[in-house]
Amino acid sequence: MYESIVPTVMLAADLLGEMVPMMIIGVFIAEVLVALNIAGKIASLSRPLTSFACLSEECGTSFLMAFVSPPAANAMLLDYHTKEIISQKELIIAATMNSFPTVVMHWRYLLPVYVPLLGIPGLIYFGLLMLAGLVKTLVIMIVGRMTLTPAPRAPAAPAEVSAVTLREALGTACTSSKKILVRLLKITVPTIVIVAFLINAGVFDRLAVMMQGAGGVFPVPAEGFAIIAAQFGSFVAGASVASALLAAGDMTWQQIIVTLLVGNVLTSVTRSIRWLGSSYIAIFGVRTGAEIMFVSTALRNGIMVVLVAVLAYGFGWG
Repeated sequence: MYESIVPTVMLAADLLGEMVPMMIIGVFIAEVLVALNIAGKIASLSRPLTSFACLSEECGTSFLMAFVSPPAANAMLLDYHTKEIISQKELIIAATMNSFPTVVMHWRYLLPVYVPLLGIPGLIYFGLLMLAGLVKTLVIMIVGRMTLTPAPRAPAAPAEVSAVTLREALGTACTSSKKILVRLLKITVPTIVIVAFLINAGVFDRLAVMMQGAGGVFPVPAEGFAIIAAQFGSFVAGASVASALLAAGDMTWQQIIVTLLVGNVLTSVTRSIRWLGSSYIAIFGVRTGAEIMFVSTALRNGIMVVLVAVLAYGFGWG
């Protein structure tokens, strides 16, 4: 019993150490922007996206924050939703859009691995991942345009109204942040502990084995299943196996790319439940967090499956 509790507590502490500070920063920044009434000015950089998707300007501020810290960006969305600045539907659409900056920023981890090991095929694979993320964002923007009422622009403040000083805004933000952070932590801490327990209990490892078996329905050569199996360990392991097969001439570079895409789809299920699920649920609560996770994962995987089919059967890469 003791042997299982200690690793769970240590893993939960690591996960909370990564997430909680970013949540605090996100909520605090959101409160400062609300107090200063400058969210619209900052969001002007992403206004073409939010305007097309009929989202409030505050969602644009969160979208920009997602390039720096996705948990902080999503914490900002929850704060705006709690204050009834954005609706529940806006929250889900904006949170799904926030996943695109996360995909873009993955170049810091993926390119230093895939390009040295696979060369041009690795660069093409990364480009296809970016393409899938872009299409996903465009689709969710179209959904927003079709289902949301265009958000009214806030009128400019009269010149005679005195502006709030930064010191006053910081003081207001400190006070108003406490309530939302207490609510967040009441959900976050037990959620992360449960996820850590499931990880140490091997639940996700068994799920990964089940997902590997599903690879047979995709156009992957027999040699490619070694790549998929390695991808369930890490993307570095998958790239290493792919590099060895490519160098040995056992698979063409086109087959390598398709296989990596298929492995990405299969591993995304366990990855979403393990990491995105804990992040979304910890921030948005069980119901909303699970809904955002499902929408984001299903939309991305659907696009990836179409991409695999086009490459394998349309271009003969399978």
